[in-house]
Amino acid sequence: MIGTSDGFRAACWDIPRDPMILRDIRGMVRQTLITWELAHADDLTDDIVLATTEVLSNAVLYGLPPIQLALRIVGESVCAEVTDHGTEWPERRPEDDEAEHGRGLTIVDAVCDEWGILPTLDGHAKTVWFRKKYPNHDEGQ
Repeated sequence: MIGTSDGFRAACWDIPRDPMILRDIRGMVRQTLITWELAHADDLTDDIVLATTEVLSNAVLYGLPPIQLALRIVGESVCAEVTDHGTEWPERRPEDDEAEHGRGLTIVDAVCDEWGILPTLDGHAKTVWFRKKYPNHDEGQ
């Protein structure tokens, strides 16, 4: 984890291709937000944990290693990036209340301010990212 006096904060993890790791990742992301003093915003914490889990699930289940998760503060937003080396890009599927799978990007779209998918510079991997603005803690008091 990186932190500087000017407020820049970042954390990065190498993720094994094992769906069982997702529970641990939820805890690590939650703890990181607590360390960054953003846990006062419960909705923010829950939304970031949920969006991270959805994006990371796609990478772990369908992507190829190496898989990396990066979380950082940019301005007044929490940003996350999940990079994997699979050739398949996740797709936002039409909403289907009966479907057991395939709603990940719909969920990310619902809880985040922005998201997208980018190829890496070498073209052999992709990064799925999202951004969620956080409320100023002082504004609510």
